[in-house]
Amino acid sequence: MPIVNILEDMEWEDAPKGYYITDVKRKVLWVDEETGATWALIKFPPGIGDKLHTHPQANQLTFGLSGEMKRPDGTLMQANGTSATIFPKGEVHGRGNFTKESLVLMYWDGPPDPEVAE
Repeated sequence: MPIVNILEDMEWEDAPKGYYITDVKRKVLWVDEETGATWALIKFPPGIGDKLHTHPQANQLTFGLSGEMKRPDGTLMQANGTSATIFPKGEVHGRGNFTKESLVLMYWDGPPDPEVAE
């Protein structure tokens, strides 16, 4: 039987603290209790959203839905549904500098359990 999430009926919850720097919110859409795989909608306010970190137990797929992020090289990346970023298990990433409130759909194929790398 499919799982249906009516996003407008779901409350935004505080994302776990520890590696998020700003007031990041989330809506967890699905968690596989057996593997820890997780789908979540993440809302980043303007500013640097998170510390450099890794996900030692999961690959991460990030799909920007709306907003904008400044890349480390200074270029702006629009989050408008036209690109996806994959971070292989254990790869250091983060310190995304969001210039506008941004919505990102994230999937981890195992437990997200981040480890701060800085």
